[in-house]
Amino acid sequence: MSVFSKLRGLSRRHAKDDNGNATVEFVIVFPLFVAFVLGGFEVGYYNVVNTMLNRGLDLAVRDVRLGNMSEVTLDTLKTATCDYAKYVNNCEENIHIALEPIDANDFEYPDSLAECIDRSEDVVPNTTFNAGSENELMLVRACVLVDPFFPTSWLGAALEETPGSGYAMVATAGFVNEPNS
Repeated sequence: MSVFSKLRGLSRRHAKDDNGNATVEFVIVFPLFVAFVLGGFEVGYYNVVNTMLNRGLDLAVRDVRLGNMSEVTLDTLKTATCDYAKYVNNCEENIHIALEPIDANDFEYPDSLAECIDRSEDVVPNTTFNAGSENELMLVRACVLVDPFFPTSWLGAALEETPGSGYAMVATAGFVNEPNS
């Protein structure tokens, strides 16, 4: 009896045996299931963070419009936005806010959405923070860097990273400065 005939006989015997079928199915399906669950969690996390950032910026801008903020500075606007945005981790360290007047008659949206902090070099972007004058249309743009829960999941790996690690979440709001009289 040759080696090939022995192997053929062995393979026939194992082909009829169905032990381990569940293990093979588990090995194929389980990683797909885990990837789906981790990706779903990541999507939910980013939706919550983005919603809370938008909410925080809108409420902070509302405080500015209503005159509830005594002095509008970068620090007070950051603090107010982060106080309202509860689920944004390390918000005040990772957020950058730009406030600038916009010409209402000849509206031209800025080229970039928002500048973000570069955590790798601890650099804050040089953007304008101008409180504006009476009856002036103001544009507020905020960018916060968020770290993923599962950076190796399909979604965490697919998102575009910003310089200095993290993923950029951007919120934009606008308001008109009310007359002070």
